[in-house]
Amino acid sequence: MLLEAVGFAALAFGLLLTFSLQVFDLERRQLGLEQIARNATRYFILNPDSDLSEAVYSFQTLDQQFDEDQLEVSVRCQPSDCQSSGAFVWLELSVGVNVARAFGVLP
Repeated sequence: MLLEAVGFAALAFGLLLTFSLQVFDLERRQLGLEQIARNATRYFILNPDSDLSEAVYSFQTLDQQFDEDQLEVSVRCQPSDCQSSGAFVWLELSVGVNVARAFGVLP
């Protein structure tokens, strides 16, 4: 009886530990993706002549957890050109189940 209880406790702890590590990894990737989105948007707002996709790629290369991943990049602007003063810029990045959004206003 004691051996079964110890075995069950070890199995339950192992499953709980595995699940917890997966959740922490998912959260770590989410925070990293949000950081890339914020930094790329901030860079684009300060340098509106630059290419936002290239800014995303350059910040992606700085983050080791996304070196091998292909990020999906979606950019929307209101009005439709992203170069006019006062334009709203929305950036959405996604990889796997993680999605990060950032927005800004061009000065």
